[in-house]
Amino acid sequence: MFSPNFKKNKKRGFIQIILVVVGALVLLKYVYSIDVIGFLTQGRFKELLDQFYSLSSKGWTKYSDVIVRVWNYIIVLIKNLVDKIK
Repeated sequence: MFSPNFKKNKKRGFIQIILVVVGALVLLKYVYSIDVIGFLTQGRFKELLDQFYSLSSKGWTKYSDVIVRVWNYIIVLIKNLVDKIK
């Protein structure tokens, strides 16, 4: 039922999640000039949300067609997989 390396795999997954989160924070800091840690430690959460909103709004206006096409492709793919299972 459980593999002998169950705890080891669980720790590796946790470490990978931490590395992904840290990598995302570094990417936001240096590519988009959004300092998440600074905003949270200084209590400027509203400014952080405003920056995320403006970034997502710009992304939506620029890539909305691509996002909708990918979303529709994923929905069709999921429907096809469910039909195959039945």
